[in-house]
Amino acid sequence: MSDSFGTWQLDSLIAVGGLGEVWRAHRGSTIAALKRLHTHLARIDEGLRQFAVEQLLATTLPRHPNVVHGLEAGEVADRPYVAMELVDGPDLRQMKVPKHRAIEIVIAACDAATHLHGEGWVHGDICPGNIVIGTDRIVLVDLGVARGIGEGGAVRGTHAYMAPEQVKGEAWTRATDVFALGIVLWELVAGARLFHRGPPWLSMAAVVEASVPALPDASLDAIVQRALAKDRGQRTPTAEALGAELSALAS
Repeated sequence: MSDSFGTWQLDSLIAVGGLGEVWRAHRGSTIAALKRLHTHLARIDEGLRQFAVEQLLATTLPRHPNVVHGLEAGEVADRPYVAMELVDGPDLRQMKVPKHRAIEIVIAACDAATHLHGEGWVHGDICPGNIVIGTDRIVLVDLGVARGIGEGGAVRGTHAYMAPEQVKGEAWTRATDVFALGIVLWELVAGARLFHRGPPWLSMAAVVEASVPALPDASLDAIVQRALAKDRGQRTPTAEALGAELSALAS
């Protein structure tokens, strides 16, 4: 028996994150991934402000096939929520793929990030758990930590997939997402974790200080090393540029 939340029926818990909990939910024949803000954060201005960004993106962001799209946003009993499309399929944490498929996946993620950047936003949390392989498309999900291009502030994101400027609390740029895309690609090809060191502070230190081992494919490694430059001034500047480099390599 599912619980109700406003007009939605909550069927099963999908995930619990820093901002809220995500439920598989339905209303009539409509199925959604419904995210509702944690009750304790609903009483904190900072939590409300960040969740409002996700609600805004869900309701105003133009659709793109590689970006999760929102169905609606609102509030039930003073608890904000956002209902997003539910993308059926595994995320990258559950998959091992050959090199050519890894490149295809990251090209699609680059397209998603490019779309967000074109609307003035940095995703800020591109990681294997937020890239879902649907039946007919690859989808970047979870806009919960997104912020405007050029904005700084609190340290947010998945620790081992942050860019150095995220760790330092500096302004995010398009190149911030490029760094995360580079990590995802390196890990898919290498079959190993790059900056994960267990405790968050050790992972974040590795992001800032640790070198990136070379990949066997020299041409691919050159692309990845540019994407993972610690100095964003030396980094591949945009997801669009990274996607173009990978497409040229794959052709």
